[in-house]
Formats: sequence, structure tokens, C-alpha cells
Amino acid sequence: PGGRLLVLDGLSPSGKLRQLMPQPPLHGSFWRPDLDFDAKKILFCFKPHNEKSFHLYEINTDGTGLVQLTDGIYDDFDPIYLPDEEHIVFSTTRGHTYVRCMPPTNAFPLARCDRDGKNIYLITRGNEPEYTPAMMPDGRILYTRWEYVDKNALTIQSLWTVNPDGTQETALYANNMVFPEAILDARPIPGSQDIVGTFAKHNSTPRGSIAIVDPRRGKNSVAAISNL
Repeated sequence: PGGRLLVLDGLSPSGKLRQLMPQPPLHGSFWRPDLDFDAKKILFCFKPHNEKSFHLYEINTDGTGLVQLTDGIYDDFDPIYLPDEEHIVFSTTRGHTYVRCMPPTNAFPLARCDRDGKNIYLITRGNEPEYTPAMMPDGRILYTRWEYVDKNALTIQSLWTVNPDGTQETALYANNMVFPEAILDARPIPGSQDIVGTFAKHNSTPRGSIAIVDPRRGKNSVAAISNL
């Protein structure tokens, strides 16, 4: 507890901060907000101080209209808006899967639901965690997948894509590489086909080099990497 959801007006040390959340009497933990395409709403996940799970919430950028979208015993997090203006995608523990080297740690596939949190269903079925989705310019969803099939215990967190309806799930980059061990928080770079992300260790704190990937130079080639 103690996290805040803030708006920074001015990208400089003199910028002014405006707090959107928490609003009394709530306080708790936040993770990874997403801005709607018209920049009028913010989607985020929040674990209230008196609950055990993260839920999805939405709020207007002016701080009004707070609404809770999901609830229950499951963790729902990493939410993003879909451009159809009708659905959102997020990671969730609703798949009842567990990390096989760390039971009973929950794994979490990707799920999709209506903008109001209704009609939740899974769009991926990975045995291990799938997280930090992001929209690509061509409409696919980019995400990091912990792939354990025919892999060793470490070099297994690579970039995958899937259509918003769950079809054509496929590896995009580094699924058969020893390095990098994990590509985290990957995002498409506007105006290009490149992707930027954090190159990190698998079993360590999630930090490392910021690098650009151009998958056109090879789906499993270090030549595709430009280290910033």
C-alpha cells in the first residue's frame, strides 16, 4: 500500500503532479495504467489495502468517473484498451494454471472482456505467465510469454503476438535464443516496425538494458538487437 496514480503536466523537473488515485477511503497498490485512444480515460489495476487481489478499474483523466470493472478472488492486471472501443485485454489468474517450477505460484494467461468488465474469456492458454500486452500498429497484441515447452529453466521469456480474438498465437522474437533470457515491458515504436523493451534476467530483479528489436532481421538472431 502507498502507491498513487498521478498525472504529470510537463515532462521536466518543474512539472506539476495531479493525483487521480487513490480516492478516500481507498489506499493500496497500483500497476501499469493504460491511456485510452482518445486520451479521456485511464485503465489500470489496483489492489485495495483490505483485499488480496488486483482488480481492473477505469477513471477519467480529470479524476472523475471512477468505476471498478472486475472483482473476485482472481488477480486481473496489465490491462490495455482495444481499438474497437468495445473490449479490453489483460492478464489474469482466472486460467487456474500454476508455474510448474514454483507451485503454488499462479500463472496467468491473457483474457478479453467488454469495456464494462463483463463477458470475460481467455484468449491464450499458455501453461506459464503471459504478461504486459501492448497493441501493435497492425492490430495484433504483443506480449511477453514464459515458454517452457522444449526449453531449459532460464532462457524462456520471449516476445509473442496474438490477435485480439485469440487466433494466430505465434512467436515473434527470441523464442529459440539463449540470450536475451527475458524481454520485459515490450512496446512498439510508433512509425516503425521496431519494438523497444527491457532485456533482463529470468530469475532476478526485472531490470536490465533498454534495447530495440527489429524482428525482420531474424526471429532468433542477435543481429535484430540494437542496445541503447
